[in-house]
Amino acid sequence: MKRYQKGFSLIELVIVIVILGLLAATAIPRFLNVTEDAEDASVEGVAGGLATAVSFVRSQWEVDGRRNNNVVLDGTRVQLDTRFGFPTGTGGNTATAMNVTRCSEVFNTVLQNAPRNVSATQDARQQRYVVSLGTNLGGDLGDGGGIDIDGNDVTGLDLCVYHLVGSLELDDTTGVPTSALLTDGKGVTYSPGNGQVQSFIN
Repeated sequence: MKRYQKGFSLIELVIVIVILGLLAATAIPRFLNVTEDAEDASVEGVAGGLATAVSFVRSQWEVDGRRNNNVVLDGTRVQLDTRFGFPTGTGGNTATAMNVTRCSEVFNTVLQNAPRNVSATQDARQQRYVVSLGTNLGGDLGDGGGIDIDGNDVTGLDLCVYHLVGSLELDDTTGVPTSALLTDGKGVTYSPGNGQVQSFIN
């Protein structure tokens, strides 16, 4: 009896290769966008969490009768500006004299399990967010101004900016961001003058 060896013909192999090529051509771009979609979802999640936490602080401030410069929320003392009732961090309790340290403190205090973060002048390679400050950019009026609870115009409101590290370019040796922080990357902004939290994707 003769034995016949069976296998794929050359035409069958070419057809399989063509099909795999077509699948790869349509699937690879889809997989490349997965990282970007994950970054967008991460930013949106942090923005939602921060907005909720800020509203809890403001609600507790209202319950406590306003005018107090701090509230206790889940056993944590949160400092705030008595003119607005939104978190400001320690060291002045004013939304018009924010700095990066205070912005980072707000982030770490109001969020449970806040993502790791550092100042924009520090090594960010092992961090999730970089914190910077937009001076006079935190108001409703377009000039860094807003209106306090007594109806007074307040100018010079600052803006805390939290940038997703994965969306920034970092210096290879220092790990410090080289991107233009107010125009590049993805992240979240927070205004202690009006409590507004927004995500951005540049």
